[in-house]
Amino acid sequence: MIKKQEYSLAEVSRLLSESQHRLIYLCEKGVVVPDFGNASGRGSSRRFSARNLLEFAIALKFRELMIPAAIIGAVLYVLRKFETAVKKEMPGFSLPDGLRMKKSPVLRIVFLDGPKLYFQIGPHHGSSKTFGGLDLGQLVSSRQDNREPVKDTLSGFAWTNLEASGDKMLGEIARLEVNVTRIAQNLPLSE
Repeated sequence: MIKKQEYSLAEVSRLLSESQHRLIYLCEKGVVVPDFGNASGRGSSRRFSARNLLEFAIALKFRELMIPAAIIGAVLYVLRKFETAVKKEMPGFSLPDGLRMKKSPVLRIVFLDGPKLYFQIGPHHGSSKTFGGLDLGQLVSSRQDNREPVKDTLSGFAWTNLEASGDKMLGEIARLEVNVTRIAQNLPLSE
């Protein structure tokens, strides 16, 4: 189990081999919200959790794929809600700890035609459970308007029974997938 530790911006920058400037940008755009304190003026500092490190790593991967910050922020917001849903199915599950153990489930963030957002979780081999079908445009606009996305857009976002063939959902034309488990396992956190 990973120790619950706080990380400074400088530590996160060093651990992820990323410039502080880029990390600050992600915070200022609301993509990553520090779990232990946000900078609120001169002399204050942001403090981050291991989950925040995972969020930064996911955000940086999506930025490499040219995904806009507003969409990344919406995806990470929903990822936190997804974690709550998974805890009902897998008691004790938490991010990133639940993805860093031996025989961890494989968690993927999937964008399909539309764009629709899904999360798939399951064993390394075998069938995965799918959660989602959220319209990203609705979520992004609700976050930008400062409305409560849970009421407006997440009400129908639940476990879904999509037809699946192995790892591929049928009927898709476009698909973008990010393996969150692999990102979590590559985080340079002490055990």
